[in-house]
Amino acid sequence: MNPNTPKENIPLLSDYPFDMDLVAGRTLIEKDNYLDYIINRPQGIKGYIINLTTRGRGAIFDGEKTFLADKGDLLLFSPQTIHYYCREPAYYSWYHQWIYFRPRTFWIDWLRWSSTENGIGRLSIQDKEEYQAILDLFVKIENLSKANDIFAKDTTMCFLELLLIKCAKLDPKNLEHKSHNELDLRIDTVCNLILNDLQQNHKIDYFAKKVNLSTSRLTHLFSEQLGMSLTQWRDNQRMENAKKLLYTSDISIMSIAKQLGFDDQFYFSKVFKKYCGTSPSRFRHSR
Repeated sequence: MNPNTPKENIPLLSDYPFDMDLVAGRTLIEKDNYLDYIINRPQGIKGYIINLTTRGRGAIFDGEKTFLADKGDLLLFSPQTIHYYCREPAYYSWYHQWIYFRPRTFWIDWLRWSSTENGIGRLSIQDKEEYQAILDLFVKIENLSKANDIFAKDTTMCFLELLLIKCAKLDPKNLEHKSHNELDLRIDTVCNLILNDLQQNHKIDYFAKKVNLSTSRLTHLFSEQLGMSLTQWRDNQRMENAKKLLYTSDISIMSIAKQLGFDDQFYFSKVFKKYCGTSPSRFRHSR
């Protein structure tokens, strides 16, 4: 860790905001090194974190009890789930790979691990080759997440999708050929309504009426299943489309903004920079 890096930009600290779509890395904790402390996020975070222990042992408190994570153990923290974990004191080290992400709609089924308590899923990799394959994906995702490449994000999400599928296959419920729980059809309908007309700025009550839910119930259900609000999810889809249009066309930024439901180019640029880390014009000039 660079000592000159602002604390708010260090994902390993408890107060890191996790306001991006994907952040990945590795944490190498050894007794008394600078990372040897308790991560404590009582309210959790907005998205998911998947974690693979590669050495030593970690101790995780789920709000009711403490359990241990050894080499080959996978953890999946759901949105707003308590984060309270550290190196198991009896062990010298705890090394783990981790990925923070906001899921795509059709991934949700793969994120419902049967061995989940208090919002924390747990799986264990028993096969050495399977462990290595999953570890390799964690490393690829970490490296790609830091790459300065216009297609790096899309490639990273492809590898993450493969990782989540591999993890889902390890779940005992799938090994026993039991059926999956699917994404609620009403949420799927809302997502398709949004994707079919990104230009529209319908309020939540519009979508609630379409799927015969109250506004409060739809708000809760959407956030529960996708890890973010309906507005945040719609903005995510708009920004992905904006990136494609900026990269593949010469359409003016104002026209792109209007195509995606923004009447104010300044506000569009503000949202784009929040999600993509740079302005639309700079993104276009990086082609």
